[in-house]
Amino acid sequence: MRTPLIALLLLITLSANKCVKKGIDPAALKEKKWIVETLNGQRPELPDGAETPWLKLAGDQLQGFGGCNALMGSYALEGTKLSFSGIGSTKKYCEGIQPTENAVKEMLGKVDSFSLDGNELRLLGGGKELAQLRGE
Repeated sequence: MRTPLIALLLLITLSANKCVKKGIDPAALKEKKWIVETLNGQRPELPDGAETPWLKLAGDQLQGFGGCNALMGSYALEGTKLSFSGIGSTKKYCEGIQPTENAVKEMLGKVDSFSLDGNELRLLGGGKELAQLRGE
C-alpha cells in the first residue's frame, strides 16, 4: 500500500511542476540595448552600412534608433505586459531606410506583451509575434 501512495504523490508533484510557468523578471529588459532581428517575421531591409534599429528601456523612457532617426517615447511594463506610447523620432529623412523605420514605429504601437528567452526578446501584439530582438 505504501508504494502506490508514494508513486501517486510523486506523479502529482511532477504534474504540478509542469503547470507552473517559468517566472520572467521584467527588470531583465531594462537598461539593455535590444537589436531588431526581425519585424513581422522578416529581417529589416537596410542599405549596406546602415545601422540596425535598436531599442532600450532606459529608466522609465524608451530610447532607440529606427535606422535613420533617434526614437523616444514612454513604456509601461508589468509582468509580461508591455506597451509603448508617445512614440516620436527626430525628423531626418533617409531614402532606403524610411520604410524600415516606419515599420519599427508602427510595430511599437501594437505591442501589448513580450516573451524573453535568455538573450532573445519577442515583442507580441494580439497574440502574434511582431518583432524578435537580440540583447547586447
